[in-house]
Amino acid sequence: MSTEPLLRVSSIQVEGLFDLYDHRVDLKPDDRVTILHGPNGVGKTMLLRMVNDLLIGRYSLFMQIPFRRFALTLTDGSQLDLTISHRPSQVNTEPSKVLKLSLLEAGEQRETYEIFGNEDILSRAEVLVRRFPWINRIGEDEWHDGRDDSLMTTEEVVDLYVDEMYPGRSRDPRVRPEPEWLKALRDSVAAHLIEAQQLLRLSVDHSSGYPARPRNVHRVLEYANDLRAKINDTMARYGQQSQRLDQSFPKRLLTSPPPTLSTDDLKTRMEELDTKRAGLKEIGLLDEPEAHPFDTAALDRLDSASQRVMSLYVQDTAEKLEVLADLAHRIRLLLDNVNRKFLHKRIRIDREAGLVAEREDGTPLKLEALSSGEQHELVLHYDLLFRVRPNTLVLIDEPELSLHVAWQKRFLPNLLEIVATARFDVLIATHSPYIVGERSDLMIGLGEDPA
Repeated sequence: MSTEPLLRVSSIQVEGLFDLYDHRVDLKPDDRVTILHGPNGVGKTMLLRMVNDLLIGRYSLFMQIPFRRFALTLTDGSQLDLTISHRPSQVNTEPSKVLKLSLLEAGEQRETYEIFGNEDILSRAEVLVRRFPWINRIGEDEWHDGRDDSLMTTEEVVDLYVDEMYPGRSRDPRVRPEPEWLKALRDSVAAHLIEAQQLLRLSVDHSSGYPARPRNVHRVLEYANDLRAKINDTMARYGQQSQRLDQSFPKRLLTSPPPTLSTDDLKTRMEELDTKRAGLKEIGLLDEPEAHPFDTAALDRLDSASQRVMSLYVQDTAEKLEVLADLAHRIRLLLDNVNRKFLHKRIRIDREAGLVAEREDGTPLKLEALSSGEQHELVLHYDLLFRVRPNTLVLIDEPELSLHVAWQKRFLPNLLEIVATARFDVLIATHSPYIVGERSDLMIGLGEDPA
């Protein structure tokens, strides 16, 4: 994945959705949160799915729904344009759909890529799983795993097995390898879909040998492990920074000392450092704060040479703690936003376990034993704070489905606070007036009248 900053999506257009609606959504560039509202059936959820599926290279949705044109405009002025046409089928009497994906720059077509429907995605999925005879289609969009009686949708089947069948290809099994220009574009813009039901994730377990088995993974446990890895990585960088500064301290003191701070400035800076250390200890990143080399009251008796030493010490300590600053800020947001909503229990950070749940009296509580609403809150906040790249377009569909009314009222203020830190864009589809609250300025209506 490219480390270059992502381009932002500035506008979304769809024409002829369901053969009825034309929609244009210009995202809010300053607040970075846009809220879609409108009656059922006008395509709010579908719009989110179309954005997500186009940007991850999943085209089956576009083969199934009626539309004429779908386009994303990016902040560099380029446009990714998807249109649909038909051609005679070689398999049956129904015409086959053809998707044409174009890259437009300054309104001119620069690149194109065609995706052929090959008729029915379900029949093509049956081809995909011929290697896996224990999986059988039992309904229009339902598949049965004979080994453990689990059920999957077509997209879940594709997500689980397409990488084994078609390494390096798009997530849609019918699609030939993408051209380089499209791969480069996918590296430059990203979407992140957050669906209402996100507590479990299907995964293929290869540890038990062949055949590999799908299994459910609790996202709260997955995210606890993810945070533990992030803490370990950050603490390793903190240790490296500390070692580098400590080893070079004598040389820098003699050859390039910083400006000498006054006694009052030294006291102020050391009090600030004490506050930072205490905050890092409170959230679990640091152990007991280390004592200063001497009592700060002695600062009033320093000679000029000692004052120069302490000035460099203060500068170095601030540089060391700065390594922890971003992670600490995100952890505080996570804990503050989640724990103010939880009753008689809390989440805390543990450097060995990542995330830990416990009751008011400190009794440990399994993360997966939290209520579904509590898990949703924890998963959602962690997802946004720790798993989304800056400038990603985050798509959130009906967040109110998993939230109590009181939590709905806190959703947007919390989200705006997170966005200010993580710097991504959000497009929300909601029916809830409590989600919107007083921020009607962020709303865009999808009209009731057909196009």
